[in-house]
Amino acid sequence: FLDDLQWADEASIEVVKQLLLMSVSSYQCKQFFFVGCCRGNEMKQDHKIWTVLNGVRNFGVHTEIIELSCMDKDTTNSMVSDVLCLSPRLTRPLSDILFHKTKGNPLFFCQIMSSWSKDGLLKLSLHRHRWEWEEERIQSTELPENVAMFFTGTIRNLPNEVQSALCILSCFGATSTVKLIKSLEQAINTPLFQPLDKAVFEGLLIKHDEKYSFVHDHVQSAAYNLMKPEERCLYHFQYGLALCSGSMFSQDDDAIFTAVGQINRGGPSAVSNPAQGATIANLNLLAGKRAVGMSDFKSAFTFFDHGISFLRKNHWKEHYDLSLELFDYAAKCSFFIGDNINLKILSEQILTYARSFHDKLNVMYITVSALSFAAKLPESIEKGTWILSQLGEDIPVSSLDSDIQMHVVQTRLMLNQFQDSDLLNYEVMTDRSKMMAMRFLAMLETSFMMAKPSSQAFVTIKMVQLSISHGMSRISPVGFAHFGSLLGTLGNILEGYRYVKLAKQLLGRIAGSNEVAGEVLKVSTNVVCFVEPAQSTIEFFKEGFNLSMASGDLITAMECSIYYSTSIFWVYPSLAIVKKNVDNTRKMLEQQNHLTFLGFILPMSRTMSVLIGSDVSDSFINLITESALEHSLLDKNPLQWMILSFQKMYISFVFREFDILKHLAEKYFHVRFKPWTMTFVLSVQRFYGGLVSFWLYRQSGDSIWAERGHEAKLALSKWTESSQWNYQNKFYLLEAEDQYSNNDIENAKSSYTKAILSAREHKFINEEALACELAGYFYLSIDDKSTAVDYFTQAHEKYHEWGAFSKTSKLYEFVQSEFRFMHRESTQNSLQINAQNDLNQGVSKRLSDH
Repeated sequence: FLDDLQWADEASIEVVKQLLLMSVSSYQCKQFFFVGCCRGNEMKQDHKIWTVLNGVRNFGVHTEIIELSCMDKDTTNSMVSDVLCLSPRLTRPLSDILFHKTKGNPLFFCQIMSSWSKDGLLKLSLHRHRWEWEEERIQSTELPENVAMFFTGTIRNLPNEVQSALCILSCFGATSTVKLIKSLEQAINTPLFQPLDKAVFEGLLIKHDEKYSFVHDHVQSAAYNLMKPEERCLYHFQYGLALCSGSMFSQDDDAIFTAVGQINRGGPSAVSNPAQGATIANLNLLAGKRAVGMSDFKSAFTFFDHGISFLRKNHWKEHYDLSLELFDYAAKCSFFIGDNINLKILSEQILTYARSFHDKLNVMYITVSALSFAAKLPESIEKGTWILSQLGEDIPVSSLDSDIQMHVVQTRLMLNQFQDSDLLNYEVMTDRSKMMAMRFLAMLETSFMMAKPSSQAFVTIKMVQLSISHGMSRISPVGFAHFGSLLGTLGNILEGYRYVKLAKQLLGRIAGSNEVAGEVLKVSTNVVCFVEPAQSTIEFFKEGFNLSMASGDLITAMECSIYYSTSIFWVYPSLAIVKKNVDNTRKMLEQQNHLTFLGFILPMSRTMSVLIGSDVSDSFINLITESALEHSLLDKNPLQWMILSFQKMYISFVFREFDILKHLAEKYFHVRFKPWTMTFVLSVQRFYGGLVSFWLYRQSGDSIWAERGHEAKLALSKWTESSQWNYQNKFYLLEAEDQYSNNDIENAKSSYTKAILSAREHKFINEEALACELAGYFYLSIDDKSTAVDYFTQAHEKYHEWGAFSKTSKLYEFVQSEFRFMHRESTQNSLQINAQNDLNQGVSKRLSDH
């Protein structure tokens, strides 16, 4: 038996011929039976095999040609019935689908049945003791590749109108909706549904859920190849223009995207007259704006880029407004998708051809944002302040607290003339230069906060004063939110709380202000944390993230995500959940390649890995331990430097590494960073800085550490007045450590107890664990080992509940070493069980990380 004779070479066929002839002439009556198989549709009439068969017949060789046709529906059903051991009545629905997909071809029958079984669409039910299948899913499955290739050969045998309809459909991809086909049918005045239904019957298309889909991409490709290559762009162009006439009057974004996408596939070469190019550029501008509204900046950039390609050579003269808008939007989208090369090219074009300084401002805004995004904060500030000066707004260079407070007093006097209701109904800003200045001021807030905090307050004050002097703009809510934060840093927390609430109310009153809602929530949420419970308040960072993404403000969205991730670490009862969130934020920042923001999240990520006990290797963290880069951060981004130093200090404090801690604490306190923005995370850092200071004071006797501890205690005392929920337990613990340092034993005992109970009441499980642990060290120092071990046991349980498995193991080792001569069986057993669990969970976490 020889298969695939259509591919046999002449030598092989000649051997078969000789064997057949020898069997006829043999005197010993030896017979030779030969069976061959071939695909007749792939062989011409002069194929060698036909010549051989005709020749051997003349020598008395009996030949017979058996043509194997496809099975009919009944035969297909009988085959399915036999294979599945079910009655033909039960298998009829399945066999009908199979016949439709294979046209009864027995080779494809076996292959498709096997693939359905493998994919779980056809499976044996142990409960019913029979085969079962899912008809809807089977109906919509794609054909295997070789089956699809078989069907592509049938397209040219179809009626012309069916071929034409398939060809048109192939221009729109693998799947098209009934709605699109209906619009297209009307636009080009060509019947489509009837011939497409014929193609469904022939098995070339699947009709399901109001959609027509090609059974395989090979079939779509075959239909598309019915067009001549040189004519394809013209057809795309024609179909796109035809659809535009109807879709522009609807609110169907998909219809607009499809229509303009078809035109763009046609390209500028398909344009028949110069005026048409500007029309198509406008269509791309419209489609791009719709995509921006959906935060799909990659698609939007594609539309704007295509729109630019349709403009004529002298477009800056002939279509200035259209050109400026297309280039502005394209530059904005290239910034959001991280395409710095195109951003530079587009920016240079605008700066070269824009007719006025004001027309250059949009791209200048994007350029300054890009500098900040690329961690070039000093350059961002320098360029931004220069632009502000050109707009008539200068930022004071003074860094004296007295100057800042004087400007704050002046601004408060301006605001005291108005009730909140007056400000909510204030006149609207109309001066374009002032409106643009407000945009730059709001954008520069973050850069100043990180790189030049001494001047940030002046940026905030300038926004509020411009709003009072020239009317409210859509940026004004940002200014009032920052002003509330500024007042909070000066100790006027409740007054600051009033202004952040006012800022949120302004969002609904000023047209277009919803675009800055994410920024307002970012700032206001940090302030509200000094008044309302942090556990519920920080959830507004997530809302700020969603609102920023919806408005296309990617930078604020990332800031909200960072604030949320770094805040929940201090309030959530599960480190595992926190780590998952931080990892997601980190991945987003890595995808955006935002070096500045990565510098905030990576130290926190490392801290959690150390606490949990998972892998802590991190090239970035290892790099930034180098002194050269640390000095660079200190000069260019002191806030980031301080956060990095704090995380290192925090880990050393938690794991009681005194020698390392002293060095790291000196570096942390070396940064004379005074933020003029309230953030919950920095308040927690202040708390831990105080705890570290009191411990170092007890160990070294250096009074500078006592002073730093007292400063932290004073700050926590003020914050406790506005929010006992968030700060009372922290204040009590600092007070206990202060009393311990001054040998005020009885009051220290009381304060430790208050700190533990307050942390428990207010749901700060990590700080309850910490308070118990520090109480343990205190009682150990006064030789009350029984009470000390009780507190260490409570601390161990809470650290374990929090998920800090590496910390619990370390604490267990300390207790086992310190109390090895004590006979407290139940306590030791409890610690040992938890420590073993922590070891197991830490190992599992390392394995899952890898």
